Amino acid sequence: MKIIAFGEVMMRLTPPHYKFIEQTDSVDLSFSGTGLNILSNLSRFGYDTSIVTSLPDNQVGRAASSYIRKLGVRDTNVAYKGNHIGIYFLEMGFGARPSEVTYLNRSESSFSKSHKDDFGLEEAIRQADVVHICGISLMVSETLRQTAMYIAKKAKELNKTVCFDFNYRPSINLDKSHEWVKEQYEEILPYCDIVFGGIRDLTELLDFPLNENLKNAADRLDFASVPFVEKYGISILAGTLRENKGEKQFLKGFLRNNQGFSVSTEYELDILDRIGTGDAFAAGIITGFIEEWSEKQSIEFAVSNAVLAHTTYGDTPLVNKKIVEEYMNGNRTNLLR
Repeated sequence: MKIIAFGEVMMRLTPPHYKFIEQTDSVDLSFSGTGLNILSNLSRFGYDTSIVTSLPDNQVGRAASSYIRKLGVRDTNVAYKGNHIGIYFLEMGFGARPSEVTYLNRSESSFSKSHKDDFGLEEAIRQADVVHICGISLMVSETLRQTAMYIAKKAKELNKTVCFDFNYRPSINLDKSHEWVKEQYEEILPYCDIVFGGIRDLTELLDFPLNENLKNAADRLDFASVPFVEKYGISILAGTLRENKGEKQFLKGFLRNNQGFSVSTEYELDILDRIGTGDAFAAGIITGFIEEWSEKQSIEFAVSNAVLAHTTYGDTPLVNKKIVEEYMNGNRTNLLR
């Protein structure tokens, strides 16, 4: 089973020991991105994965490509051009203080400046079984938007399974109207089979009605997801639900398909690093789809994978399938020998 993903690879810079940027004179450096995070997790689950992206044609780009290979993801579909890579600083939160992300240079990155002709897209799509597209590609630049649309249409034409992550970031769309942003998502969604998102994507971005009489978050999603999947012909809509109860945080997953609406077991979270945990959930759902698991098994595996990703430093989920299955089945241990 071969999975490819089209998405940005960014450089993550993290001040150590939960410091603010102005408190530190050193940072931890790594490379990440929605597509890369999902692919690296799927690689650990035993699948053949490849990233379609663009990196700068310099030492930074080569370091990023080396990092991609280290994660078990093929870099044969990487284009090299330009001098810049998207960068973000992550100031890790602690206790009541939330984590904060600051983006740099994103619009000038090699990926943002890339064109569909920079990649051998048709051949890459032909060789794949599953194609993942990150929704941020619709928002960063016109050429990326065109490339994402081409991939979705070509993959659908070739009868591939298309996965799409809303990944909407209001902070990079301050100069665009709500209607314009909505139109971009509406254009690509009819070509998608598996979509990852949540209640805000459906009601605040796409303007599906929200039933204010429903107080439970899962019930609101159940209500809003019905017209969404019907309108766009979506096979699976899946995502996570977070809830704070006092000082504690809890996570569960949901899945809507033509069989109905399912919600997973709720788990209390121990959070070391929450960035990339949604990608771990997505990788779990894709795994369930590939393995033809039941809705219950798929969603329980996916949310277990996401819970464990909260305990892993960095964006990239690193646990293997056996550990996820053990956790899902209630076999908890604090030492493996």
